[in-house]
Amino acid sequence: MDLIICFIDDSPFEHDLVRQEIAPSAPGLKFIQAYTFEEAKETLAESIPVLFLLDLWGQDLTVKKPLLMPKKDLEEKISQMKTLETVYEGLENFQGDRTNEYLKRLFTIVDGWRNVFEEVCDRIGQNRKYGLSNLRQVRKWYPGIPAVFYTRKSLVSDTVAIFEAGVDGLFIKPTGFDDAETRISTRQYAPKLIEALTLVVDRHFNKLDPLEMAYESEFIGEKYNMTSLKKTWQAFRKQRETSLDPS
Repeated sequence: MDLIICFIDDSPFEHDLVRQEIAPSAPGLKFIQAYTFEEAKETLAESIPVLFLLDLWGQDLTVKKPLLMPKKDLEEKISQMKTLETVYEGLENFQGDRTNEYLKRLFTIVDGWRNVFEEVCDRIGQNRKYGLSNLRQVRKWYPGIPAVFYTRKSLVSDTVAIFEAGVDGLFIKPTGFDDAETRISTRQYAPKLIEALTLVVDRHFNKLDPLEMAYESEFIGEKYNMTSLKKTWQAFRKQRETSLDPS
């Protein structure tokens, strides 16, 4: 029985990063990659993954005419934002908790950039609907299988939404100045990511009781055997721990 991680993302570059930089750090695990949940389900056929690795932000198909924000409009919005001068103005003589006041002022700049970023994304038609929709499909068709988000553009509001939707974890994609730097950063991060993902699967299997496992198997079909999947996973983990043991 293959131990499968199913990766769903709408970017060819991200798929290449997983294929070339992440998968080599995961011997014993098989990556199945797809651009949509429907494609993933068709590719998986009767196989069941141990984990879904989902991109969060993707194209919102309800935005009929996605547009880049004109540079002039973006410059105008940036010109209305708070500047560093406002952060330090009068701070030296501030009466009260100066550190807290400093951080609050600084955060207004960060929050201003966040608001601009969200507005730009709204015009382009990029948002979290893509990932949340895929998560809902995972929960419907593969109940009992953990799912985590792997994203580069997650905001605080996204974090609230995804955990309210019942995701099992959130991981941030490494980002470089350009594609080459991003590739290097991803390769360096890969072993840490794989270990973190295996811990997610560990926790999931450890909390399932026999009755829950029987229910999941019945829901998907006869070939969806959570007990067999759990045993195969435990054997994989034991072998992996042995291989990593320096003694």
